[in-house]
Amino acid sequence: MHSTTDSDPQSASPQASRSTSLHALAVVARHHGLHLSVEQLHRDHAIETGEPPTKLLLKMAEENGLKARAAKLRWKHLSRLGKALPLLLRLRDGRTMVLVAFRNEPGSASAAMLQDPLSPDQACIAVDELRLSSVWDGEAIFAKRRYGARDEERPFGFSWLVGQILREKRIFRDVGVSALMLSLFALFPPLVFMIVLDRVLVHQRMSTLSVLAAAIAFFLVFDTMFGYLRRYLVALGTAKVDARISTYIFDRMIGLPIDFFERTPTGVISYKLSEVWRIRNFLTGQLFGTMLDTMTLLVLIPAMFVMSVPLTFLVLGVAMLMCLVVVAYIGPLARAYGKVVVAEQRKGSLMIEVLHGMRTIKSLALESRKRHDWDVRVAEAVRANTDMQLLANQPQTILQPLEKGIYAGTLLVGAYLAMGESASVFSGTLVAFSMIASRATQPFVQIAALMQQFQEARGAVFQVASVVNQAPEQGLGRQGVRPEIKGDISFSEVRFRYPGSQNPALDDISFSIEAGSVIGIMGRSGSGKTTITRLLQGLHQNYEGLIKIDGVDLREIDLTHLRSNLGVVLQDNFLFNGTIRENIMAANRSATLEEVMRAARLAGAEEFIERLPRGYETMIEEGSANLSGGQRQRIAIARALLVDPSVLILDEATSALDPDSEAIINNNLTRIAQGRTMIVISHRLASLVGCDQIMVLERGKLYDMGKHDELLQRCDVYRHLWFQQNRHLSPGPAHDRASLTPAANT
Repeated sequence: MHSTTDSDPQSASPQASRSTSLHALAVVARHHGLHLSVEQLHRDHAIETGEPPTKLLLKMAEENGLKARAAKLRWKHLSRLGKALPLLLRLRDGRTMVLVAFRNEPGSASAAMLQDPLSPDQACIAVDELRLSSVWDGEAIFAKRRYGARDEERPFGFSWLVGQILREKRIFRDVGVSALMLSLFALFPPLVFMIVLDRVLVHQRMSTLSVLAAAIAFFLVFDTMFGYLRRYLVALGTAKVDARISTYIFDRMIGLPIDFFERTPTGVISYKLSEVWRIRNFLTGQLFGTMLDTMTLLVLIPAMFVMSVPLTFLVLGVAMLMCLVVVAYIGPLARAYGKVVVAEQRKGSLMIEVLHGMRTIKSLALESRKRHDWDVRVAEAVRANTDMQLLANQPQTILQPLEKGIYAGTLLVGAYLAMGESASVFSGTLVAFSMIASRATQPFVQIAALMQQFQEARGAVFQVASVVNQAPEQGLGRQGVRPEIKGDISFSEVRFRYPGSQNPALDDISFSIEAGSVIGIMGRSGSGKTTITRLLQGLHQNYEGLIKIDGVDLREIDLTHLRSNLGVVLQDNFLFNGTIRENIMAANRSATLEEVMRAARLAGAEEFIERLPRGYETMIEEGSANLSGGQRQRIAIARALLVDPSVLILDEATSALDPDSEAIINNNLTRIAQGRTMIVISHRLASLVGCDQIMVLERGKLYDMGKHDELLQRCDVYRHLWFQQNRHLSPGPAHDRASLTPAANT
């Protein structure tokens, strides 16, 4: 539609422009006050060709603030939709139309008012039942605005985890029914023993024994069936919960601001997030299994009261004593596990540091030093784990004789009652009661063993929550504005200080950049060059002053939309595992090979890629070890150019290149800069000579701004660095600084 494509800064790709489904979803979302970028949906979900399936459309709607569901409708249903309109109609050929109204006026034929989402004038057409049924099978998608917090937006914790389990309440309800049936079957063996001892052997009844044999066969069959059903349902339910936990944690982690990753060691983050396996095992293994086994008490305890009230109170009394032992050790175990967490974090952090810095360790011969550091960390972790295991062994040691005492105690007390004058307990009943009592105490023993796992799981929840419950990056929720970005940039009295720093990285800096211009930024280390580009990317939001892009406040722009229009090439770029083609396509996975080759040609990468045995399908090893620095840099430039950004930032992109690679890229800069704003940061002033304007930064302030020749004449900082890098142009060290000015005019 015209209104949708106008709001996108980039012209939609041919695949996206043919997708009526994406445009229809954008039309319905706009009706509910949400703006969706068709191009962004196309990139995020890597839709290559054709129409996306209904399941994917529902997922897109859910991710962008809508609550959507698919349904099967008939013509008679359309007239009763009312406030549910507009909705999406999926046609038989895969296309999607928007049902905006239903006309059912007296005296005229009823008609559905359909809107073609690709129509430039947004006109509606009236379609009767016969015409619609020829292209529509009844598939429709309802969508409405979601105002409540989704599960993905709630903070991580035990309440969130319980909510995920409750989402599968049907499965776990069936599991509970199976567990209850198994609890009833748990009564069968003791009852068989009781009947055999009290009836069959005493009265010599062969017919009763035959009936018991048939009952045992029946019991074995159904016990096996219900046992299989319980294990199957538990596996199915826990798999779904596990998938939700994993996707939730990754989504929250990847949405955190860059500040968090820069101030938190990678090893600490990795260890904390890896603790999710403890939570998963606890919820889906120990906790759930113990809860199901505890359900047997609903059947066993009443049965025990029926058999013998005194013996039942004896068993429950010992069980309460076992519970007190469990409660007494909860606090000490929690403190012991805290020490384990700290020790394991230190060990994991050192391992990640060694892996990342292996080249430095080898070059400086630090192996012995790092072995010693590792031994110290391992010793701390082993000591903490051993102390916790020894502490956890104490309650289990106390509970073990209590558990065995229940069986022996019921036999002794029961025998005493059986030999009394009243003889309230028979021998068969005594054996059956002892078996049931032993079975009833197992959940209490499991709870004691569960205590240690609970402390570990609680600590793991705290560790994971300390990462994923951090405040997410502002403006990343696709709720900001999406203006057409052409590249007009302005900073007005901008001040910014990095967390923990005393001095501002930018101090009251103001400048303007016209769209389509090439701007160079130079200055000494720490002068604020990279900080300007980081603020421009929205990586830091806590700055003072005003930053505008094409007249729109940067804080109001949707960050995903902003960054999709910025191409950034750093001095040290990261390449992902995969082929060269996949790396270049990282930001636009639906790009064609021709578009990939064009970007590589523009970046000067085509000449070395074509010499590789597999060309664009060459696999990049971990750490890009099979590519030179210049080759990695040119692939990174091609990756940035593939999305055709409105603003291209080259942050020391050529400083680490060899002269040949740098010459190739510099020769293409004119072609690269066509139709876009380009910001070039470089220590090599020779690469900035052709810029329209050069900004000179000094200690976070804008010291001067002008063309190369102007700066040589009036800017002492620029002039000093220029002749320092180009000594062959200097009049010589014997001259004073004033003598540099005539040299600049020659």
